[in-house]
Amino acid sequence: MRNIVKTYNVGEPSELTVLHGVDFRAAHGEFVSIVGPSGGGKSTLMNIIGMLDRPTEGAYAFNGEPVYAKSDQELAAYRSHNIGFIFQNFNLIGRMDALQNVAMPMMYAGVDRKQREARAEELLGMMGMGDRIHHNPNELSGGQKQRVAIARALANDPDLLLADEPTGALDSKTGRLVMDLFHQLHDELGKAIVFITHNPLLAEETQRIVEIIDGRIDAVRTPSGQRATEEA
Repeated sequence: MRNIVKTYNVGEPSELTVLHGVDFRAAHGEFVSIVGPSGGGKSTLMNIIGMLDRPTEGAYAFNGEPVYAKSDQELAAYRSHNIGFIFQNFNLIGRMDALQNVAMPMMYAGVDRKQREARAEELLGMMGMGDRIHHNPNELSGGQKQRVAIARALANDPDLLLADEPTGALDSKTGRLVMDLFHQLHDELGKAIVFITHNPLLAEETQRIVEIIDGRIDAVRTPSGQRATEEA
């Protein structure tokens, strides 16, 4: 991303610029965290990285392709194949069981039912949810819901996982387990991860920290890389 500007209500008295010329990059297979205070622009930047919103100004290339040269329909298809989303509040569909939730992105991608259900079952097994595939979200704990959400994010084998406060709704022990899953996906599958968090200790476990304040990149630094350990 180069010189990303995002302004809302352009030309109106309520005009508000949230991002002021942000430059951002992530390499293939890199684990990057974005940190900063509430209202600083993290969520707006996430929406633009995730192709859920368009910038007012600036350029964005993903795997070398100019993202915003695409129509909205082309962009939706490109996004579904290239980016997996994990949210703080899981965003699972309540009337669907875990298997159906994970299979859904593959349905929109045109994968036949037998294949998508087999892959969904495989992904849920990878997340330690093999015995919960027919449970609905209201029958799952917060940590289990997030594991289903991570499996869903992997459904179309995206190059990038975009995680917005994925441990924010979890207690510290469950959050630790979820963070360990992200490390596993990074280490074993080589997934690039952009991890948005308020938790400075979790950010320190990633490969690079990008600090955003008042809609500007304030600092980029290499963290300690130390993973937290459970106290005895």
